[in-house]
This record gives sequence, C-alpha cells and structure tokens, in this order.
Amino acid sequence: MHSTHYWFISPKYRQHKSLVLFTFLLAFFVILLGAFTRLTDAGLSCPDWPNCYGFITAPHTDTELQSAAKHYPMMPVNVKKAWTEMTHRYFAGTEGILILILSFSMIFLRKTKTLKSTGIAITLVALVLVQILLGMLTVTEKLHPIIVLSHLLVGLSILSVLWWAYLDVHWRKEIPIARTTSRSPLLLALILVFAQIALGGWVSTHYAGLACVDFPYCNGQLWPAMQWGNLNNDLISIHMLHRAGALITAVYLGILSLFLFRQPSFRMNAIVILALIALQITLGILNILWLRPIWIALTHQAVAILLLLTVIATLVKSFYASPGDSHDE
Repeated sequence: MHSTHYWFISPKYRQHKSLVLFTFLLAFFVILLGAFTRLTDAGLSCPDWPNCYGFITAPHTDTELQSAAKHYPMMPVNVKKAWTEMTHRYFAGTEGILILILSFSMIFLRKTKTLKSTGIAITLVALVLVQILLGMLTVTEKLHPIIVLSHLLVGLSILSVLWWAYLDVHWRKEIPIARTTSRSPLLLALILVFAQIALGGWVSTHYAGLACVDFPYCNGQLWPAMQWGNLNNDLISIHMLHRAGALITAVYLGILSLFLFRQPSFRMNAIVILALIALQITLGILNILWLRPIWIALTHQAVAILLLLTVIATLVKSFYASPGDSHDE
C-alpha cells in the first residue's frame, strides 16, 4: 500500500484530524455569528477596520466613548452592537490563524509531498486572504450587497473545504475503493443548494425577507409581477426568486433522496436530507408568518448550511462506498 493513494492528506497529517474538525466547527460558528451580526444590524457598529473607533475593543469606558464621539461625531457609539461586531472579528481572526496553521502543516509537516494536498492548502490560504479583504470592504463600502454576499459565499467555501478535509481524513482508507453511485446528481445537488443559499444571502443583504408577509401568497397574490430587470432593487422580486429556488431545490433533493434511500450505505444520508428539507421549509414559512424573529432567521441559515454539509458528505461518501452499495436491496 502506498501513501500516494491518499487523495487529500498524507498519512502523517491524518493524525491532525482533530485540528481540522475544530477549525471547521469554528468556521461554522463564525458564519452564524456573522449572520447574527447582520440580523441585529450591527454590521456597521464599528466605522473603521480592523479597529473599532480606533480601539482594539469596542469603546466602553468614558474616555474611549469621548474619543469616539470626537473622531466620529456623525456615528454615535452603540456599545452593545459594537461588541457584537468586534466579537465576530475576534472569532474570525482566530479562525484565520487556525486555517493558516492547518494549511502550512499540510505543506511542510508531511512525509510525502502530493500536488493535490498542496493545492488544497494554497486554496485555503487564498480563500482566507480574500475573506480578510472582503471583511474590510464590508465596512469601508458600507455593507454593499455584492460585497456582503461575497463575504458569505467565501465563508461557505472555506467551511466546505474544511468539511471535505475532515471527512477525507476520517473516512479515507489506504487503498481507494471504487465509487458505486453516480456523482453527477450529487454535484448538481451541491450546486443547487449553494445557489439557493446565495439567493437567501441576496434576500438578507437587501432586507427583503419581509417583502412578502403572507404564505403561500405574497401580499395577497399567488405570484406577483416580477421585475426581472431590477433584481437588485425590487424586494418582492428578490423574495419570490428565493421562494422559487427553494421549491426547485426541495423537489430535486427530495427525488434524489428517494434514489439514495435504495442504497444501504446512503440510506441515513437520504433520511437526514429529507428531514432537513422539511425543517427548512417549515422555518422558511414561520420566518414569514412570524415576521422574521432573529432566532428563526438564524436557525433557517444554520439548517441551510447543514443541508449543504450533508450533500457534501454524501458526495464524499460516493468515493468510498463499498461495491455492494450499488445494488438495490
């Protein structure tokens, strides 16, 4: 058996899967913390970057508050929201440091060099650098929707790569096992879920979640007039596009799950996908009918990410499933 059979990480690095898992969990938390920051309108609570009113913490003492008022007279300090923003920055910074440690470990602390593992490490470093830039632009460009959405999607990309890395070091055996289920439907599912999350991010960045306040109608209309040429400003069109995407994604994943259910090794994956779809639809409806309470909106995003991770896990599993799993029971 040869260590070069590893698709992702060398045998020596497999010992560090706990670091991969911890970094992944921290990345998940950072994304949800970012969503909480946005939902509580705390995204611009610090007018500068990386400091907050010129301080490394949110200003809270009398001296700091006086200095903030002097240098930023048009932006009064909201201490609670400023701490929310800075807490997000602290955790994001910690995540970035861990990813750099992880990536350099993949490159330098290995007995066998592989082009693919080095490429993944470089990808993680590149994503982190882009994310840092987007984090700065989010503040300096005053929460421009494209930048905020890009910030979310790059964060999801980092999370996805870390999740794939953990699954690979957790599941990979010495000799790769032939795949037994078509990956194309799973790849399409991954694209659909990622696209649907992007649509949800577009709704969030435009604050279009309450553009329609009833369900299944939209302000009394089953399908209101759509302004396809104005998807950057028409909130109802943005909202309805997200609903349409949700329907398409749910139907496709539902059908895919029925096929996966017929294969023993993928049965649990299918059950989890179906359960998450049902929960996500329920949360989406409640989000509208209950006028978007923060905890519902936050849970809605968390479940969307869990659905994405489950699809990724199913795709990774398709590389390693045993030959017998290709047959129906």
